[in-house]
Amino acid sequence: MAVDILEALTARGILDAERREQISALRAKSPQKLGKLLVDTGLLNAEALYQFYGEHFGLPLWNGDGEPFLDERLPEGFIAYNRVLPVRQDGKLILAIEDPEDDGLLDMLGRLLGDAQIQLAPAQKIGPALNTLLGDQGQEAAGEDLSVDDISHLKDLALEAPIIRYVNEVIGDGVEMGASDIHLEPSKARIELRYRVDGVLITRVPPARDDYAAVVSRIKILANLDIAERRLPQDGRIRLRTSGREVDIRVSTLPTNHGEDVVMRILDQKSQALTLDATGLSTHVTDAYRANLLRSNGLILVTGPTGSGKSTTLYSGLQSIIDGTRKIITVEDPVEYEIPGITQIQVNEGAGLTFAGVLRSILRHDPDVIFIGEIRDRETAEIAVQASLTGHLVLSTIHTNSATGAIGRFLDMGVPDYLLASSLIAVSAQRLVRRLCEHCKTPELPDPTTCARFGLDPTQPLYHANGCPKCARTGYRGRLPIGEILEVTPEFRHQILADPSAEHLNEQARKMNFRTLIQDGVIRAQGGLTTLEEVMRVAG
Repeated sequence: MAVDILEALTARGILDAERREQISALRAKSPQKLGKLLVDTGLLNAEALYQFYGEHFGLPLWNGDGEPFLDERLPEGFIAYNRVLPVRQDGKLILAIEDPEDDGLLDMLGRLLGDAQIQLAPAQKIGPALNTLLGDQGQEAAGEDLSVDDISHLKDLALEAPIIRYVNEVIGDGVEMGASDIHLEPSKARIELRYRVDGVLITRVPPARDDYAAVVSRIKILANLDIAERRLPQDGRIRLRTSGREVDIRVSTLPTNHGEDVVMRILDQKSQALTLDATGLSTHVTDAYRANLLRSNGLILVTGPTGSGKSTTLYSGLQSIIDGTRKIITVEDPVEYEIPGITQIQVNEGAGLTFAGVLRSILRHDPDVIFIGEIRDRETAEIAVQASLTGHLVLSTIHTNSATGAIGRFLDMGVPDYLLASSLIAVSAQRLVRRLCEHCKTPELPDPTTCARFGLDPTQPLYHANGCPKCARTGYRGRLPIGEILEVTPEFRHQILADPSAEHLNEQARKMNFRTLIQDGVIRAQGGLTTLEEVMRVAG
């Protein structure tokens, strides 16, 4: 159908060959209808488009007269989604529609209301009338109960080739860009499509609002979620192959007042080489990890914000100690990477399978090493500490800003200082900073103020971000970690017992020649890998 319309537009001289090729290329990458693409790109105005539609399809244009009403044969959700306006005019039933390209819709309307006359109208006419008729359901259909017919129709739309192709391209583009997350965000004005690349959100061309419900339904089908449930958050998982790679995607939906917000977190199994060396951490950090992973018991913590690489670091550590001599069990929410040789358990809070509950059961399964995805509460913290004191090596993550801050967090949760001092053997913190683009970075000597602040050699140049086509004009390409690791010595244990305030813990760490996150970042900047501005943005 779209090809016939393009041919007709070209034959009538409305489109030239160059513009036809331009719109054909856009059409191949978008689920939008051809007419909407023509208007959105400015190649045709709405009035001219519908004049052409009327002549091409042999359908009259609705003049705006008549009384809109609800026909019991058409569910309200169907009317809202398909933008169909039932109108009584001089005793006749008229169905004003925006999209004559949809053969399936025209056939369905013919079967449901064979006595109705189909007329055409642009969104500027149909939209306000639908909003009045449906109480704004014509604009926002989120949060409403769906009938069986509505659900069936959404499934049909989600299985249409353009929608399938579009969702596949959105995910495939995310993988190719190295994105960690894909955001689909509805607002009153439009839909936003954004990718988080190197920790920063990048906006791309979004789906049309008219296609958004079908796009979300397609994602829900892939993630085994309930497409009829739009009032509650849902979480699911997609596993697929794209660009020759197997990719796991964590899907989360959230109801908003303008539709469902969708976030897809990409867990690219091949993009993560699970070895400590491949993490990119400084040698002093990885060497300390390796040494402590060989211990038979104790608690190792990794701290940092969401998306700072904590899980990757700990997975890499676990991978390094798989030799068949130790039983390793993990408790995660969710299991991010499947590792052969390890028993992995996913918690299910809704079913009562909590971190604390699973940990109690694990201790009866003779583990040597236990990995807890995250310590969130006092009960889990206490079990982790007790397990580490009874012959188990326990690894976990916690959300704090620094290595010494993790100690204060445990104490705030109610873990006794003497138990923490006895169990903790190492705690680290890390961040991910953007890596300078090798193609456009430029050297520059630091100014005296910067030298004084960071203790720099004024004769040693630092590098700055410029921007080029290779890095999408950002000056950065990829990310690398900066880290700090605090090994708990007898002197530091004594400090925890004597005075665990942040000030005195940091003072004791300095006496141990502890290298902080910022100091590690400065060294990376001196090596030309990142910038001081980026280090301070992330860790300052």
